[in-house]
Order: sequence, then structure tokens, then C-alpha cells
Amino acid sequence: MVYKYIDIVGTSPKGTDYAIKNAIQEDKTIKNIQWAELGRVTVKVDTQTLDYQAEVRIGFKVQRSRNN
Repeated sequence: MVYKYIDIVGTSPKGTDYAIKNAIQEDKTIKNIQWAELGRVTVKVDTQTLDYQAEVRIGFKVQRSRNN
């Protein structure tokens, strides 16, 4: 079995929990997500609004073709 990880940043104006969920919901394009590790959390401050950003490391199984 082989696993791979990528770093991805989720964002949300609602808060850090939503930013993390948005990053993890990337499973629409990344299959077999097995774990996630929270990294840096930042907040972008715009005049009247905040935009929460969560850096998440996602680990997933690598699917190999049946011929390998």
C-alpha cells in the first residue's frame, strides 16, 4: 500500500471549522482520504469582513492500475 499527502488551504468567512471542512471536502477530486493534519491557521482581514484560512495536510491512498 502506498500513501501520498498534499497540503491544501481551505477558506471560509464563517470560521476555522468551516475552512477545515472545506479543505477536507476536496475529496470530490481526491479519492481515499485517510487522514488530515491541521497546520497553520490565518485570518485575512478586509475592511469589514474576516476570511479564515486553514492549512491542512491531507493523506490518501494511491490507487494503482490493476496492471501494476
